[in-house]
Amino acid sequence: MHPSFTASATAAVEVSSTAMQQFVSERPWAIILVVGLVVIALAVGGNRYRGRPADQDSRRRFTDAQRREGTRRAGDGRCEHKLPMWLRCRRTGTHADHIYPHSKGGQTTLSNLQMLCPTHNLAKSNKIPSALYVWRLERRRTRYFPAGVSPKVEWRRGRTW
Repeated sequence: MHPSFTASATAAVEVSSTAMQQFVSERPWAIILVVGLVVIALAVGGNRYRGRPADQDSRRRFTDAQRREGTRRAGDGRCEHKLPMWLRCRRTGTHADHIYPHSKGGQTTLSNLQMLCPTHNLAKSNKIPSALYVWRLERRRTRYFPAGVSPKVEWRRGRTW
């Protein structure tokens, strides 16, 4: 890099840094305003989707065949929910649940199906699970899913977490 370019870049940074310090010292409310706008933007745009996406799956309920396959995949038919530091739920998974909620654009496919007990299904409601929850679910499924069945969660056609 040319020495004069480096010197001019350093001088520009020093000038902009000085100008920023002066701006902030004269207008302390500006910091509060910027931080407030960032917090509002994060709160409003926090979810991946709002409302119903245009390409939503037209079929909401899982078929009986999908429910039976979900129960078979869940190992001994147990609820697939697991709290962070505890064991997997011991109750029977009787509710076929969309991992990524149907109301937020989740597909009604086996790769987006988890079997939950009524308590955990109703508690989950239509909340979008975190990437950590999905990662833990996929990792846990490798222990009880039948051989040859992918534990990956595909919440929309071709989209995994």
